[in-house]
Amino acid sequence: MRKRDDEKNKREIFKALSLILQIGLSILVCMAMSMGIGYYLDKLFNTRFIILIFMVIGFLASIRSMLVLTGKYKPGQMHKDEEQKEDQTDSD
Repeated sequence: MRKRDDEKNKREIFKALSLILQIGLSILVCMAMSMGIGYYLDKLFNTRFIILIFMVIGFLASIRSMLVLTGKYKPGQMHKDEEQKEDQTDSD
């Protein structure tokens, strides 16, 4: 019995570490891509503010990605109130 508990704990630790790695990589990729695009556009148009705009966009994208990975937000899913309203209108 003890051996099964140890294996279960190891699996849970591995899942937690992989989730942390996924979150870190998704934040890094979102920020790097948006800052790269902003930097390129700044050089193209000879400005200095586009990178800041894209940095904010990258930050928001990384937060959304983190919420999707943790299960707090599921794309395409409506809120329960909206679903209930649709169900009521469909039944009428």
